[in-house]
Amino acid sequence: MKTLYDLLGVSRQASLIDIEHGYRRHLNRHLLGNGGRPLRKRDQTRLQSMRNAYLVLSSPSRRQGYDRALAEQEEKRNRMLDIGGAILAVASLVTGLVMIVLSSHFPTLEELTSASNAPTSSLPSPPQTASVPASPTTSLVTASR
Repeated sequence: MKTLYDLLGVSRQASLIDIEHGYRRHLNRHLLGNGGRPLRKRDQTRLQSMRNAYLVLSSPSRRQGYDRALAEQEEKRNRMLDIGGAILAVASLVTGLVMIVLSSHFPTLEELTSASNAPTSSLPSPPQTASVPASPTTSLVTASR
């Protein structure tokens, strides 16, 4: 999250002089970098944001209110991250338990592959086919000789 301090490129412990220097540095960079051409809408919006940041941070009472609101917002965000982390931990635990339960009911990959690579002698042999009786003419020919 970008703060007013970030907009001016100063730390949260910056002095009033540091805040003013940061504001002027960014202001000059945007105005001089434009080469005298009219500012685009995006640049105008950015300059207005920097001016607002300067006005808030250069006033001790406004800055104190902003710092308090910023601290509350960061604390709320951290609580939400903690809740999200707890939810993720519970979801991971449940997923792990489901995997354990499922793995006890189904063969593992190693078991499946070892069964398919087993020697043929351990496999049941195919059923024997019954021999076809000789035809009557065949048996006569053999008997007459």
